[in-house]
Amino acid sequence: MLLGLGNNGLKGPIPDALQNLTAVISLDLSSNYFNSTIPLWIVNSKSLVDLNLGSNEFKNIEGGMLSMLNKACSLNSLDLSGNSFVGEILRSNKNSSTCLTYNLEFLSLSNNGIIGNLPDNLGNLKGLKVLDLSSNSFYGPIPSSLGELSTLENLDLSNNKLTGYVPESLGQLVNLRALCISSNSLQGVVSELNFTNLSYLSTLDIGSNHLSCKFKNDWVPPFIHLYYINMSSCDFGSQFPPWIQTQNDVGVLDMSNANISGGFPIWLLRMPLYHLDLSMNRISGSLPTNIAEMVPALTTLLLGNNQLNGQLPNWLCKLEELEVMDLSGNKLSGEIPRCWRDNQILYVINLSNNKLSGTIPKSIGNLQILKRLHIDNNYLTGQLPLALRNCKEMEILDLGENTFSGSVPTWIGESLSSLRILRLRKNMLSGSIPSQLCQLRELQTLNLANNNLRGGIPRCFGQLTGMVIENVPGPISKPAAAPPTSEPPTAPSTSEPTATTSTAEPPDDDANWNREKVREVTKGIDLEYTKMQLKLLDIIDLSGNKLVGIIPEELCLLSGLHGLNLSHNHLSGNIPSKIGEMKSLESLDLSDNNLSGSIPQSMSALQYISNLNLSNNNLSGKIPTGNQLQTLIDPSIYAGNLDLCGNPLPKKCPGDDDS
Repeated sequence: MLLGLGNNGLKGPIPDALQNLTAVISLDLSSNYFNSTIPLWIVNSKSLVDLNLGSNEFKNIEGGMLSMLNKACSLNSLDLSGNSFVGEILRSNKNSSTCLTYNLEFLSLSNNGIIGNLPDNLGNLKGLKVLDLSSNSFYGPIPSSLGELSTLENLDLSNNKLTGYVPESLGQLVNLRALCISSNSLQGVVSELNFTNLSYLSTLDIGSNHLSCKFKNDWVPPFIHLYYINMSSCDFGSQFPPWIQTQNDVGVLDMSNANISGGFPIWLLRMPLYHLDLSMNRISGSLPTNIAEMVPALTTLLLGNNQLNGQLPNWLCKLEELEVMDLSGNKLSGEIPRCWRDNQILYVINLSNNKLSGTIPKSIGNLQILKRLHIDNNYLTGQLPLALRNCKEMEILDLGENTFSGSVPTWIGESLSSLRILRLRKNMLSGSIPSQLCQLRELQTLNLANNNLRGGIPRCFGQLTGMVIENVPGPISKPAAAPPTSEPPTAPSTSEPTATTSTAEPPDDDANWNREKVREVTKGIDLEYTKMQLKLLDIIDLSGNKLVGIIPEELCLLSGLHGLNLSHNHLSGNIPSKIGEMKSLESLDLSDNNLSGSIPQSMSALQYISNLNLSNNNLSGKIPTGNQLQTLIDPSIYAGNLDLCGNPLPKKCPGDDDS
């Protein structure tokens, strides 16, 4: 009998009454909120065949994992993934055995907090078809005994802390379909010896390690139907391995950061690719002219940080399935194509750090689900086109380091209500800062630095609630309109109780998008932040303009702000007295203005401040003291204020003890 109570919002301990249902052979309690210890009656069960306790909050197993493996002798499938197990729950004695040697076919402990070495006696589970230990903190080597699991079809050890070499014994797993060992710290050489008898392999996921991939040029692999290849960060010694040309079914190919040089390999376009990542290599020359015709189903094209040159081809507009395009960090020149159409589903365009010129084409406004537009650090000119207001789902708009002119458009605040990051720094924008920007309630980064902006700082900036601690928005999301095949490559999940998975499912995490970068000046240093870091980074940078007036007291309402840079303007008046209420502030730069009065005592409440610059103003009085302020001992941060006194300046204040 099957008892399915999954995804029912159940909580607390597993009801003991369930142990009276002796006819139950399949028990599914997954996706609930059970948070107790897995009870002994389950551990000792002689009748359960399929047990799914995944996606709960279990922390312990009464008697321990080894007790379960030695007593629940009828188990065929055991899923404990997505719980809160910690510690070395798989630690065992050399001679420990299990009654599940031939019965257990499916074992998943993925997405827990388990540590320790992988025990050699995992090789005793001779009936295993699926072993998923991914996303834990296992360390040490991969046991060579895993090569004895002759029935194994899916092996997933990815996202751990494993070290050492990839055992050649894994090449003896004659039934293996999916080999997933990515995102560890494995090292050494991977060669044809690791794949000797893997005739059925369809998923090869060994990326994000420290491996050197050395294959003989004449090697013909035993597998012919690879669909998913992730060999990122594997050093290929400058060239693509010839054996990849023998694979005709590849849909996902990630060979990023693989030390590959030379021209774009045209032969790749014979594959039915939908995800191609060759970023962070040394690929040179121009882009092929026929990609749209050869791989019309392409959804993800990542060629950033190479040495590509020439112009952007118009075929980019013909890829109707394309969702993510990253050509940043190359030497591409000429204008951005003007052929973008409203039937395209692009939601990420990254053309930053190239040599592009001309204006932003109005046709980009046809891309109505565009969420992230990076065209910073080019030679683009003209005004920001009104058509961009049609991109109402925009979350990142990065147009910095160009020569755009005109004013900061009011439509940004009126139409782009989902904007998280607005970056227009180092352009030639003029006029005042429009108050309409205050409508951007989810904004986390506002950078208008190094332009020719005049006027005052809008008081309504205090309404930027995305910069208030209790309202800091969650992760930048994918558009609802994007189909699930758009995600970047990760290994397929093997946590479903099936032993027949042979090809990777469309990936489903943010791994590549967390590499997406935005440049910001923080603590006086020009840095690049990944999207993951930007979730925690709230910044306002208005430096290097011609702003006048006071610093609005309303800015102090932004308790989630990490960085505030108003330097190199013509601001006057006092530093706001409530500045100490900006609880998250780490970097504050008010230098090179006309500020006067004393430094507010409340500044001593800034417990995270690590970068402070108040130099070259007209400040006076005693420098406040406080726990964190006392650590800022560089006198230059107060220099150029003739009437300031007290530590760390050499000038003593009246009444200070001369001793």
